[in-house]
Amino acid sequence: EPSVFNGPEVSMPRDNLHKKAGIHSTAESDVEHRDVHNLYGMMYHRATVEGHLLRNPNQRPFVLTRAFFAGTHRYGPIWTGDNMGKW
Repeated sequence: EPSVFNGPEVSMPRDNLHKKAGIHSTAESDVEHRDVHNLYGMMYHRATVEGHLLRNPNQRPFVLTRAFFAGTHRYGPIWTGDNMGKW
């Protein structure tokens, strides 16, 4: 996924819209980028876990990810990175 470092957003601009596959473009079929920003990361994590299971179905894979979306936890642990809280 491309990154945008020189603007008010750290990802795609808010008006960047994605089209749902197989649907003619209407206002209802457009999805804002911020709603699906980490979906690619979740699908990548899922594919990695499923690939490991195909290779060895009798062993539970450990695949750690930092890119997550709602539901990613079903496939493995999530690491939020080296975040430091300064209270």
